[in-house]
Amino acid sequence: MNETIEPPDRGTRTVVEPGDELVLYLHKRVIAQYVTHDYGATELRLYYGNKEVSFDEPDLFAFGEALARQSRFIASTATTWADSLTWPRVQGLLEQLLEEGVLQRAAVVEELSGLDAVEGTMPSPLLPAKTTVARTWIESEAVTLELTGRALEPGYLEMVIPVFRVAHMSLDQDGRQVGEANVFPPDLRLDVPTHWRRCIYPGSRFMADRPMNVTALKGMRAHWGQMMAALLRIREAYLQRFPEARPGWTAGHLERLSTVVLAVPSYALMRVQGRVENGQLHPALSSLFRVTDGLRMTMHQMLFIPIGEPTLAPDAPVTSEQVFAYAERNYSFHSEHGVCAGPTVMIKEFFSVLVDGQPPRGGVPEVLDAAVEAALADMDMAMNYGLYGLQVYAAVFSLWPIMTRAYDRLWHIATHWAGRGSAGPAVAAFRDRLGDHIATRMNGTFLAQESWRVDREAVYADMFAKCGATLSNENSGVTLTQLIAPSRLPRQQQAEQALRGILARHFGCDVAPGATPQFDELVSCLMDYVSQEQAILQVACAVQRKINSLLGRTPPTRPVTARDIDIHLLLQGVEARRERLPYLGDELEDILGIRLVVNKDRIELAESGETGMANAR
Repeated sequence: MNETIEPPDRGTRTVVEPGDELVLYLHKRVIAQYVTHDYGATELRLYYGNKEVSFDEPDLFAFGEALARQSRFIASTATTWADSLTWPRVQGLLEQLLEEGVLQRAAVVEELSGLDAVEGTMPSPLLPAKTTVARTWIESEAVTLELTGRALEPGYLEMVIPVFRVAHMSLDQDGRQVGEANVFPPDLRLDVPTHWRRCIYPGSRFMADRPMNVTALKGMRAHWGQMMAALLRIREAYLQRFPEARPGWTAGHLERLSTVVLAVPSYALMRVQGRVENGQLHPALSSLFRVTDGLRMTMHQMLFIPIGEPTLAPDAPVTSEQVFAYAERNYSFHSEHGVCAGPTVMIKEFFSVLVDGQPPRGGVPEVLDAAVEAALADMDMAMNYGLYGLQVYAAVFSLWPIMTRAYDRLWHIATHWAGRGSAGPAVAAFRDRLGDHIATRMNGTFLAQESWRVDREAVYADMFAKCGATLSNENSGVTLTQLIAPSRLPRQQQAEQALRGILARHFGCDVAPGATPQFDELVSCLMDYVSQEQAILQVACAVQRKINSLLGRTPPTRPVTARDIDIHLLLQGVEARRERLPYLGDELEDILGIRLVVNKDRIELAESGETGMANAR
């Protein structure tokens, strides 16, 4: 999120005189960072709201650093910020900064001069909650049926709800949900008493329009020592599993480590034997989840979000300092509802403990509360839960780049086909429907470009492999990419023949292979997609069985279908669905009249309105 932070323009002059008084409005929001390019040159960058100021001349670095420290100054004094600065050179720099809205004349902002002192209570940024009933995913069938119209058995939970979100709606002993304002699904967030306040911490959050949750911060302070003790123990347990991370962390390792931390309270809430019931989670564990989830979301952003700066490969080395700097300049401390409430000193201490293994300044308690100690005693099982959860997440969420690629491929086939004189109106209608999605939805996602899809699939493949390598020597050497590659199995031939017949009737073309090349390409594209859907379900169900065994869950009684994966998007609400590509199976039924059901063992399809379905085991 970028905010416009300059006050309204009121006819500002473009000439700066030595005696002019200038203001760096909300100066505490300035973030100064040095960047070294691949070719060896160093650059100083100042990030200031939606502005980025770059200094690539070394003799101006001192000027840039001094500028970042200013709140109000007389223009002529800027000549003293670095050696050998003449007034004409400084004047040009200040005028450029003034024209770009980085600096303002003092007279323009006099009426806002009291803003820096504002620290008071702010109204809640949240809409009224839609429920007053505290729920958990133990009742997943009831919850998903109520919110989406589809019932999902608990035995498929982690295939639809990422393991790092499973604990979100559970209550702790303080009566607060683990996910606080960011509870997933949002329709199950509860209204709880919360003190919201404007953020006064220096950096990107300073005086932001969105407030910080002071109530959650207060609870975190009360349990900080136990939280840090738990982090050190979880960190060491992780390094026992992944000793290659001891010399230095990578982006992939930090995402796994943060997910493992979240898995400690999540496992306690989800296991069958000895489960921590809703409302009984120790506040140290819920606070630990919240602060660590901030790191997990930052690592997710670094690995998956190609906006602002390029994504990182999973094996890219990272340090705690680099993660903090990235979070500041990419607004990772901001969310849809507010900003991180942690003071900079606490955030940096959290990084030093979890990433660098340094004890906190205040030390750690010798004895932990019994509930915290009990959760840590199950560390090995909790870690397995987190790693299996990431494996199933990697497999299932691989569907989205595959689906986006299929949309893209289908649109190109339809466009080429519609350009032929022999194509009928059904082809043009199909092209136009796909074109609407391409223009209004696909291009607004993080999967719009093929390079982005490839990068995302590489992260999923690495996640699947690295987690599997430490789970009871389960690394078979077969990659996720290989496991879910499109294939033509003999048992799928019956479904393919049925598909050809349905499509031929819809488009009014010859069903014989080779008669209409675009028709053959369309069939091939859809079968590639369907075969990958089925392969994803086979991989994900195999991992999900291990999760169920780990938790002591009763196995599910019904097969999960590819359409069930879309429950995750349905749970995000109407607005989120408008911004995403619809599930391709639903579109095929709506546009082409194909009713398609895919599970790990069968592919069933029929024309809409038919009672029977062709199927292939």
